[in-house]
Amino acid sequence: MRLGRLSLWKPALFIYFPSMLMGLGQGIILPALPNLGGEFGVSGVVAVQVITVQLAGRMIVLIPAGGVIDRWGTKPPMIAGASLAAASGLIAAVAPNFAVVLVTQFTWGMGMSTWMFGREVAAFDMVRVEQRGRQMSALMGIGSTGMVLGPAIGGVLTDTLGVRSLFYLISITGAIVLIISMGIANSGGRSTHRNSSLFNLKAFKEIHPYFRWTYAILFFATFMQMIRGQITNTMMPLYTQEQLSYSATTTGFIFFVMASTTMLMILPTGFISDKLGRKWAAVPAAVFSTIGFVVFPLAESMLFLVVAAVIIGIANGLAMGAMTIYTYDIVPVHVRGQLQAMRRTFGEFGAFLSPPIGGILAAAYGPGVPFLAFAPLHAISAILLIFVARESLGKKLPPRPDEETPG
Repeated sequence: MRLGRLSLWKPALFIYFPSMLMGLGQGIILPALPNLGGEFGVSGVVAVQVITVQLAGRMIVLIPAGGVIDRWGTKPPMIAGASLAAASGLIAAVAPNFAVVLVTQFTWGMGMSTWMFGREVAAFDMVRVEQRGRQMSALMGIGSTGMVLGPAIGGVLTDTLGVRSLFYLISITGAIVLIISMGIANSGGRSTHRNSSLFNLKAFKEIHPYFRWTYAILFFATFMQMIRGQITNTMMPLYTQEQLSYSATTTGFIFFVMASTTMLMILPTGFISDKLGRKWAAVPAAVFSTIGFVVFPLAESMLFLVVAAVIIGIANGLAMGAMTIYTYDIVPVHVRGQLQAMRRTFGEFGAFLSPPIGGILAAAYGPGVPFLAFAPLHAISAILLIFVARESLGKKLPPRPDEETPG
């Protein structure tokens, strides 16, 4: 029993708790986006681009981070990422103009993404294959706890202390994560190709041919998953505050409802993924995303806004770790960092495109239109997952065509 407690507390301290803190830093700025524009004399649509530059930083760092993890393990990128996140938050808090804020949010995105990717692989090494769904769902869910607290805290702090207080809090959380990361044991670093480049496109050929189309579909599914998150994060504050005239605190409450729903999906999503199959979580996530993106721009009262938030929260919950687990099932261990990074980078590219495209549509037609514009793509994602992707849970693969059959 004592050993069981130790095995529980170790990931709780080194993985789950700092994941919650990083989630807090990620979510705290969302309800403050219109106020951020007022603080620095720019429009709300321009202020939303702090999310764009965060996403750009998150995107460009993933592939090199994957190569580093394959070669040297998880600890170096976790320490580097937390350090960069803490420094970026502090500089943003004292920024003299909006341009400096944009630069610091770019570097914060790099730091956050590097740390998150490292902790993902570190957490994955702690569990058995049959528990991957529950473990990854719990990991993503704990991170979502920060997303629960972040917008709620961010809305209150913005209305009371101003937007700069948010950046101070982001810096503090990054510093705490850095201290914790210094004490974590290194894992990964299993690549046998130590003299090769950190990124190799030929790694795709390491995937069994049976799953290569599935891996490609996971690219698009991840792309749409990231679009769902960023369209919601950037357009919902504009929709509720600029079009419906609600306060930042009210916007924070809607985010709270959404993230709370996501948290409630932790246990059922893990069970579904581990017991029924990876597709049983991934497909409904795409279906609920489609429904949520149709309902949200039609909602005007608080009641219907909450209903829309619950629908998207269910989609978020079902998607927690779904693409990550799916990918880990079908990629070889020695190139998992690179192949995960390739998928995640494509997803982050979708997230990166979302705020500017959403901003253009919002400026021209209103902040509810981006939801409707992306809804059909979520439906396409669901169709591909249902009819083309292959289930990976418990699948015994046939021999590869390029392998000799033992005589």
